[in-house]
Amino acid sequence: MECDEPFIPKLEDYDIHPEFGFLPADPPPLHRLPPYFEKWELTLDNLTTLLLTGRLRSHVRELPLLDTQQLSNLREWQRAYLVLSFIAHAFVWGKNEDAAQSLPMSIAKPWHTVSTRLGLKPVISYAAVELYNYKLLDPSGPRDLSNLAVMHTFTGMDEAWFYLISVATEAAGAPALPAIIEALHAVVRQDLVALSDNLRTISGVIEEITRILLRMYEKNDPHIFYHRVRPYVAGWENSSELKDGLFYEGVVTEGDSKTPVEGGYGFFGKAFKKNSLADHYPTQKSVENLKSFGEGSQRGTFRKYAGASAGQSSLLHCLDVAMGIEHHPTRPRTHSSDSPYQSSPSTSSPASPHTPASPHTDGPSPETQPPATPPINHIHEMRRYMPGPHREFIYALERSPSIREFVQNLTSELPNVSPDEAAQADECIRMYNRCVEGLRTFRDRHIQMVATYIIVQARKRKEVGHYEGPNESQSLRVQQSLQARGTGGTDLIPFLKQSRNETTEAIVQVEIE
Repeated sequence: MECDEPFIPKLEDYDIHPEFGFLPADPPPLHRLPPYFEKWELTLDNLTTLLLTGRLRSHVRELPLLDTQQLSNLREWQRAYLVLSFIAHAFVWGKNEDAAQSLPMSIAKPWHTVSTRLGLKPVISYAAVELYNYKLLDPSGPRDLSNLAVMHTFTGMDEAWFYLISVATEAAGAPALPAIIEALHAVVRQDLVALSDNLRTISGVIEEITRILLRMYEKNDPHIFYHRVRPYVAGWENSSELKDGLFYEGVVTEGDSKTPVEGGYGFFGKAFKKNSLADHYPTQKSVENLKSFGEGSQRGTFRKYAGASAGQSSLLHCLDVAMGIEHHPTRPRTHSSDSPYQSSPSTSSPASPHTPASPHTDGPSPETQPPATPPINHIHEMRRYMPGPHREFIYALERSPSIREFVQNLTSELPNVSPDEAAQADECIRMYNRCVEGLRTFRDRHIQMVATYIIVQARKRKEVGHYEGPNESQSLRVQQSLQARGTGGTDLIPFLKQSRNETTEAIVQVEIE
């Protein structure tokens, strides 16, 4: 006889570590690929020098096309994704240069193959700059800012601190994941004591990651971040410099049998299938294969992707889903000079719980984004840029029992239960609301941080260094750098306030008779 037990996912089925959470551990991220890939690694070693001397693009064009089948394990595939992401974005955005319109096959083709294997997109992401980019100074030491470091940056210390805040957030947030699973089991068993204990753990984690977020101000200068760091982690989904997207040489449409089909990523011991529940989320129309042209070795595809964003952190998505917080499509606004931003958890810039804006973003034009286009759920859109198993874990949580619904039902039962049961129910309600209020506080602090790092910097109207390019190109870049959008393309502050308000709506109200 089959048991009709509610579905509750297991962390180990989704490449989630019980102590490190979404951070790779046992073993940790690789510091270097095998010798066969040394030319990639040497390019990353010399990335800053090659950018400063203006030699990066010519150097990359001379790189050989390496065989990704020489990658032998998960950590090597993750390292390859990181290395290729840094090289590709340095190539595209350069150093005070016009954006490159086309990415050479030597980078584009292996980048696409590696990304597909991991369930990612061939664009820099939170996974590249955060999850696969950290190391512990002392392997036996604490997993906090006193012992964490990043392996690679485009620009230096301020950028490293920006990434480290998110890495530390992931480490501090890890205990919430097993607590969420235990809370779900407690709901099934109707074990109020276990539920309140695990909600207490989750609320403590939320308070801790909020404290870590506020440390951003210590070592990340807003001017440096806005003008120097942010450009490199921008994508090309709504870029005025790459209106057609980026051309990936050698990456052809899915109809070509030689090209891996995206979305497979059966690399993790089980084949993850596309989740049917995702179908009802408003998502942007596919921009994977916009148009192909060329013959032979010059064939390729134009593609549009968002850049790295803290909105791609699976941790925050899991907390929202576990607490039953529902986020809706960004409310439409009339076209203006500030128009759509993919920010937030959208296309924004990299890591850390805040969402940088892209200097390369000019928003979709009326021609490419007609008024009839339905609004986009930018938070759900960011799940496309998560590692495949982590994305599937979020969908799995959505199929699990509802903690919020269970807690909500407790409010109606309070008058009809014993004093002891009422006290336990009241504690569950209190702990649940403490979690939601903690997430609201986190989003409040995030909004304040975005104002400091993006809005204020945009209003200062400062140029970046002394750009010697054509006046037309210079004025375009200065104009773009003044727009308060994320590396994706939605109005930033309205979007973040909407997310904060949606969090508040999840609070369970107790009727007092």
